[in-house]
Amino acid sequence: MSNESGWRIALSALLIAGLLTGDAAGRVVRHPGPADVQRIGEPAARWHLRYATEPATADITHRVVPAAGNQAWLFVTGEGRPGTSLLHWNTSGWNPVGSLPGQLKKAEYIDVSDSASGDAVLVINHVPDEWDDSTEHLWQFSGGRWTHHRPRHLDWTGDFAVVGRNDVWLAQGGGPDGPPPDMVHWDGTALRRHTPPEATDLAVVAAAGPDDVWVVDDRGWPRMLHWDGGRWSVAPLPCTPALARRGCHGRPFLSRLSGLAAGSRNDVWAVGPGWADGARPVVLHWNGVAWNQVKLDVNHHTGLVAVRTDPVGGVWIAANPADGTPYVLNLRNGEWTRSALPRSGPPAHIVDIAPAPGTTHLWVQAQHGDGPGKTSLIYELQ
Repeated sequence: MSNESGWRIALSALLIAGLLTGDAAGRVVRHPGPADVQRIGEPAARWHLRYATEPATADITHRVVPAAGNQAWLFVTGEGRPGTSLLHWNTSGWNPVGSLPGQLKKAEYIDVSDSASGDAVLVINHVPDEWDDSTEHLWQFSGGRWTHHRPRHLDWTGDFAVVGRNDVWLAQGGGPDGPPPDMVHWDGTALRRHTPPEATDLAVVAAAGPDDVWVVDDRGWPRMLHWDGGRWSVAPLPCTPALARRGCHGRPFLSRLSGLAAGSRNDVWAVGPGWADGARPVVLHWNGVAWNQVKLDVNHHTGLVAVRTDPVGGVWIAANPADGTPYVLNLRNGEWTRSALPRSGPPAHIVDIAPAPGTTHLWVQAQHGDGPGKTSLIYELQ
């Protein structure tokens, strides 16, 4: 054997030893290396500005809801004062909808969510009464028709997920100033309560069906609760103080989760926090067996405000860097890509995202400024 060959063998052994080390029991442990961090490509931007407001003199909220066939609905609400209008996007422009129920126009504010299939929209509106209290009403929009429901004992303060026309899950938040935490299922006829044991602050909910519901209990260190149609269980999360594993990507412990999306029983995603807190944000994936951390090439000082899934469009994540241009991440066909908001106009931050059902298009709601004087921007990414 030549000296050169001997040096090559020795060098290879040193490199392998640098990646593989033995623990006290003699097992081989592989340390995370650069290959463990998933790289992100930069596709050509295909942004289209579909809606923009002049700086508002009042606090007005815009919520875009995709529909089938590249159509969309836009709810415009004056927060804290009655007044809601609805616009319909038919691929060529926005048109006002004149048949909006009168009660929706009385709402102080509304909360809107759509089903992943685009066949149903659920609106929870808060209507003031003569005692200056608010009453919750459920309105469902499907097949071009509005249906009103007035469920009893609905004291809703949290997130909700619409699976389909007759499958809606609502997380009653809890917390020190709210009603007791609870999960409520709406089957199109009545509310049924499925209270998780020892829940304290139900923050974010996602569902893939009536027997596959996820909710984040966000008091202290977050817990992931799962409903399988018969009982609640706790699915352990990585990178929490009790279960922290070596190699948590960018932060010692898991922080507050801001987004949750359930594509199927074996494909659930969680992201957070929603603000740039100085540590690298967290992306988690449930593969049907366990929650695992997805190590993405995302900079520190970045907030992840939302995650959404679509069978055709893939997984979408909205990101707001503390310094730099907001962008969306997309996982499709096993590859991640990043698309930054157009830089023309005033700087904005992403508020929410919504995939167009069954397509590769994404609706992106952005905003410049906060409170009175803010500007709302609605983009379509194709």
